[in-house]
Amino acid sequence: MRVCISGANNMGKSTLTRDFAKNWSNYELKQLSYRDALQEKLGKEKGGTDYRCLTQVGCKENQEFIRDSIIDDISGYTRDDNIIYDRGLWDNLMYSLYLSGIGVEGCDADWIKAQLPIFKEAFKLYDVMLFTPLLDGYSTPAIPEGNEDLDREVIFRSECNNIFVALHKEYLDGKRIWLPQEDTPAIIELFGTPAERIEMAKLYINEEGSAYGESDSLVAEHMTEGVDFLEDFTEMHEKTMPDKDPAIKGKYHN
Repeated sequence: MRVCISGANNMGKSTLTRDFAKNWSNYELKQLSYRDALQEKLGKEKGGTDYRCLTQVGCKENQEFIRDSIIDDISGYTRDDNIIYDRGLWDNLMYSLYLSGIGVEGCDADWIKAQLPIFKEAFKLYDVMLFTPLLDGYSTPAIPEGNEDLDREVIFRSECNNIFVALHKEYLDGKRIWLPQEDTPAIIELFGTPAERIEMAKLYINEEGSAYGESDSLVAEHMTEGVDFLEDFTEMHEKTMPDKDPAIKGKYHN
């Protein structure tokens, strides 16, 4: 399958990507090529600004550059390939909506609408998108200490998460504003500590790294019975909280 992990900044996406590739060793961890290319581009235009500082240099041209690079990267694979990406097209969509929301020049409503057909077609290139939401009551990767703009990073993460949550709700409600009507990738929430996230992924992805079908999914019965999905993880969550597991204590906070 073609898998990507999406979510707001400092949500442990890179850690989850590595843990996923370690647990499903038949998957190859792929790097998005836009990072080096954009870094080179910004090095010439912005005096070496780090490519990750989209809040500072985010613009229409950069977002389109990233979008097209991501599409080019994943277009070379099919559902028969087992690949996983740290970030993907869903992240690009979220950042584009964020820039439009804060009124960045050129990123207006018309620009967003013009991208609709591009995103709808390109999302068919994914089979599964794993989403790391920011949830109250569950351990969340901490913003790195020493960050000179800590408050702004916390606010930025929350704002980005709100956009992801809204997009995910559209998916759960069956709306297909950004996603294709057919060949829609599955979007699955994974939250909590690193151990929890992998255990949750195993409910949807079998030992061979393929998605469970509707008839054999480990969560299908619970879903049809209307059982609250989060309740199934209470015991596991308690066992894997930072204060219960010395191996991860200090790396995460509530």
